[in-house]
Amino acid sequence: MLKNILSLLLSKFYSKQESELVGHQAMPSPSNTVITPSIKTECTTWSDAHIGIAPADGYLYVTGRTTNTDGFLQISSDTTEIAATTFGNTDKDIRLLFPLAKGQAMKVTAKSLKSIYLRFSSSIGGGIKLLRTLFCKEVQYA
Repeated sequence: MLKNILSLLLSKFYSKQESELVGHQAMPSPSNTVITPSIKTECTTWSDAHIGIAPADGYLYVTGRTTNTDGFLQISSDTTEIAATTFGNTDKDIRLLFPLAKGQAMKVTAKSLKSIYLRFSSSIGGGIKLLRTLFCKEVQYA
C-alpha cells in the first residue's frame, strides 16, 4: 500500500529530469579531503593503517605501493569489506574505492604496503532538502 502511494506521488510530482538529478546525488563530489592515516603509512606485516569514522556520506579512496610479493590492502566497515592484492608483484600500486555512510566506522588494513594514501570524497548530496524543495514547488502548481 505504502509502495503504491509513493509510486503515485512520484509519478505526479517527479519529472524524468528531476529523477536524473536525484540519481546524481549519490555520485562523488569533485572536491575531496586527504586523510592522514591514523596509525601508519607503511605496513610490513598484517596490521591496521587507519581506523576512523566517515565524516559524511561518500567514498573512501585508498592507495599504496607493494613492498613484497604478498602486498595486500583491505577496507572494512560495520557492514562489509573489500580487498585487493597484486598477486605476486612487487612495487605495484593497489587502489580501492569504498562507499560509506556518515558516521560509519571504517578500517584500512594492509600488508607489505608503503606510501598508504587516503582520500575521502563526499557524495554530491541534497537528499531531504532537495525532495522538500521539489515537493513544495510542485504543490504550488497543483
